Amino acid sequence: MSSEVLYRKWRPQTLTEVVGQEAVTTTLRNAVRTDRVGHAYLFCGPRGTGKTSTGRILAKAVNCLNPKGGEPCNACEACLSISEGRCLDVIEIDAASNRSVEDTRMLRERVHYASGTVRRKVYIIDEVHMLTDAASNTLLKTLEEPPPHVMFILATTEFHKVLPTIVSRCQSFHFRRLTLNAIAAKLKVVCLREGIEAGDDVLVAISRAAGGSLRDAENILQQLIASCGSALLLDDVRKALGIGDEAFVVRFLSALVARDLPGGMRVLHQMSDEGVDIRNFGRQVITTLRDVLLVQSGCDDIVEGGAERIQELRLVAQGATTQHVARAARRFSEVSGRDAAQPLLALELAYVDCVVGDSTEPVNGTGAHDSPAHRREAHASAKTPAADRSDSRARAQGRTAPQRDSSAAVASPSAVPATNAEPIRALQPSDEPAPESTEAAVVAVPETGTPPLEDGEARAPSASEPLASAEPEGELSRVRSTWKEYVDSLRGLGSTGNLDAFLRSACEPVALNDDTLVLRFAYSFHKNKIEDPKYLHVVEERLQDFYGRPFKVSCILEEDESAPAEPLRPVEGSERTPERLVDVAIRMGARLRNQG
Repeated sequence: MSSEVLYRKWRPQTLTEVVGQEAVTTTLRNAVRTDRVGHAYLFCGPRGTGKTSTGRILAKAVNCLNPKGGEPCNACEACLSISEGRCLDVIEIDAASNRSVEDTRMLRERVHYASGTVRRKVYIIDEVHMLTDAASNTLLKTLEEPPPHVMFILATTEFHKVLPTIVSRCQSFHFRRLTLNAIAAKLKVVCLREGIEAGDDVLVAISRAAGGSLRDAENILQQLIASCGSALLLDDVRKALGIGDEAFVVRFLSALVARDLPGGMRVLHQMSDEGVDIRNFGRQVITTLRDVLLVQSGCDDIVEGGAERIQELRLVAQGATTQHVARAARRFSEVSGRDAAQPLLALELAYVDCVVGDSTEPVNGTGAHDSPAHRREAHASAKTPAADRSDSRARAQGRTAPQRDSSAAVASPSAVPATNAEPIRALQPSDEPAPESTEAAVVAVPETGTPPLEDGEARAPSASEPLASAEPEGELSRVRSTWKEYVDSLRGLGSTGNLDAFLRSACEPVALNDDTLVLRFAYSFHKNKIEDPKYLHVVEERLQDFYGRPFKVSCILEEDESAPAEPLRPVEGSERTPERLVDVAIRMGARLRNQG
């Protein structure tokens, strides 16, 4: 094998040989054939898609002594000198290292010299977006009206950085990222000519690792030949490139859609232990999630791969909703876009977020959910005895306790462990067994912080009773089920662009009273931010856009639900304790005992 690298050795020599850019090459070939070649061209597109190679072929075509249908003959002296890089009238300039005004002025002076060996002098300026603004402006006049014997070919990977005044003076051609099949077909031709044995699965794996760049694919192929010899096996390719087996990706996603937390974590650690590049594995997961979405959308023909792979994707797609798959793809894409110091941890956190994040379904391999809803249910169960005792006392005194909405999460007394009621009984002096002493010593605090009312007395609903909603429960359920998507729609809004962060993890909708949506916050900082008029207006406006109806937002703090309406009265003779500390201690299972 020649020592010349593969991407240079097998560089296309005609427009027909350029891979995957038929729209561009057809136009240029017709322009040469009909003698309608422009004076300035701008080739833009991803790296490794053939921009510079096409520029060289075009330079040969316009100077060829025996053109054939708009193609260079590659046999005349002009074609050979350009192909071998010894033609003095085809000048390639790297704009990244020749970007100053002085370099551009020197170019302006030289363009007026006539060409010596070919008909047209061609300047190929690569990465033209790297020119400074001053240098670009210096080039404008020459680019607009060059001498008749001069042609400019500009190439860039970042079209948006090129000055509009430069773009307007050129014919622009956009080179597409190459498809998986196009790269694999080209690699197959290279392997046949080089005498390399490589199966289709090997070529597809290399093509996928190249990310749409033919030059990268040919470099990877040469690296594998040096590493594995002339016979390439799929296992050797995976080890050399740090690519995980597709079967592991499918196992990982099957665990994700089944909400199998330990199963997915084991796959990640197995990949890490086998030396797989975790970043590559994350990219494989994103690609496969995209393919699952395509299968769910009925676009099997777009998915790259054989019938066996499509069948595997169908099995994964059956276990999850499109919404769940889209959320997972979005979450893993966010992680992949960051340069994480610990990529394995970042991928683990993304997986846990997808499996446990906002799910109300059981999660395999975990205990009870550690979600705000479950914490509130446990909290309501712990304080049920005091509330029941308060209602009993109110009825005994001829009063009616406030009627709670049937949707409130209050557990029955039989569901509460005996240890939860013990702190209340401990407040009773041991030498006074009469029930009246218990009633005098302990003041039961209603959950709503409002004392019992007399018969016939009306009470206005308060923000701390969010579940007393006049709206159907289905409307609130709809808001809760789509809350994460609504929060995602706020991304980029606010003075710092992170308004969604205040509503993402420490906030949830808990009630819908007429047109008022009640939001419960875990931290006062988040609550105060959202209550700021400039943010509240944005939240309410986006709510109307997202749900198609106007909402007013009311904010409450999670701890407000259990805050007492009046200070706890200590047992007579005991030392007075701050009311807030007592409340917190009781909720944490502490016992108050008579100090007298």
